[in-house]
Amino acid sequence: MHSPHPTVHSRARGRMRRAAVSCAVISLVSLAACDDLLSVDSNPNIVDAGVAGTLQETMVGASVELYRAVDEAISHAGLYGDEFVSASTGPLHRRMGARQVTAEAQQGSTGSGRPQSLGGGFYIPLQRLLAVAHLSQERILNGDFPQTAPSDDVAQYARLAFYEGLAKLYLADLYCTVAFYGTGPEYSSDQAYEQAVEHFTHAIDAGQVEPAVRDAALVMRARARLILGDDAGAAADAALVDPEFEFNVGYSTATFEQRNRIHVHTYDVGDWSIAPRFRQLTIDDTEIEDPRTLVEGPAQAFDASQELWVPLKYPVPASPIRIASGDEARYILAEVAGGQTAVNMINEVRARHGIPTEWMPTGGLNEIRDKLIDERARTLFLEGTHLGDLRRYMNKYGLDLFPTENPHGIEVGNQTCMPMPAIERDNNPDL
Repeated sequence: MHSPHPTVHSRARGRMRRAAVSCAVISLVSLAACDDLLSVDSNPNIVDAGVAGTLQETMVGASVELYRAVDEAISHAGLYGDEFVSASTGPLHRRMGARQVTAEAQQGSTGSGRPQSLGGGFYIPLQRLLAVAHLSQERILNGDFPQTAPSDDVAQYARLAFYEGLAKLYLADLYCTVAFYGTGPEYSSDQAYEQAVEHFTHAIDAGQVEPAVRDAALVMRARARLILGDDAGAAADAALVDPEFEFNVGYSTATFEQRNRIHVHTYDVGDWSIAPRFRQLTIDDTEIEDPRTLVEGPAQAFDASQELWVPLKYPVPASPIRIASGDEARYILAEVAGGQTAVNMINEVRARHGIPTEWMPTGGLNEIRDKLIDERARTLFLEGTHLGDLRRYMNKYGLDLFPTENPHGIEVGNQTCMPMPAIERDNNPDL
């Protein structure tokens, strides 16, 4: 057992892949129809998406919006599910961990924009990403950039379509209903997933799409299709992805805003702790630590009454986050196929992560299904899939795998998704 200190980030361990965000001071502020909803204080280092002079500036800015939305979305989804527990004294994050979130309660750090904010929020960063991607695609089609053709076939348009789909997918995971672009109507989660599928399809079908973006969009479309019950479509997409594929988003220590917020919440501040479900996991019935979910702990958390456990997956503030992978594609194929095919794919992914032990079932089909659920949760730990999976298992299999208790003794509610934030209803004229 290890004993970290919340400032352990100052002693970087192992190799660190530097994020390609050296130009991350470029961002996007004034977002057309979403101005009132998404407005933040002006920043002299920020470039307005509507007036960015070059396509390169626009694409850098859109990528920065992706980075600053993804880590907060994963962090908060992990807290609402069972990857994190609150080690904070803040009432909102405790309520999130207990799945008792109201529309009005999200006005705090959960509803705020990320700049200069510790909590950072996730709703507005995701809506910013969505609006920026949409506006930038419109600018390409309008011929605002002489560097590229006004076409939805170009690589930049495909990447922006992927970003737009990703934002809608994460919002669908987190919320029972959603609205987009500062207008109506109000959509259900399933309707949002369907729109995400359309955006991913635009990215995949673009003639000049970058191979990495195409494969990431295939993984994400497969995920959305699986959630929507389109098993055949999900499997067809997943089969096209190289098992070794990875798509990472990057972070930086250049500014506080650019840090990986999973690291900030755990190592730096100590207000979120790895949930008991993911602490000190071993392989099957052995004493071999699972390399996919290594943690350090316990130490004293921000709330002195709580234990702090931190993820070795993100050991430094610039740790990249994998958001799409061949591993997930293989698990999707395994879930659809079942049987021995699923067993083979479970062991294939294990081997890729350095686990020498093969797993073999001793019971029936439900044993394989349950093992696949556990293996997927471990391999894709803190990669943005788990909350959507928990909701899917309930809808598809009748399995309620949401946590039933929390370390603060607060009664756990039965929410599986959050209500639309009051900030949306208060600022959206169509709702």
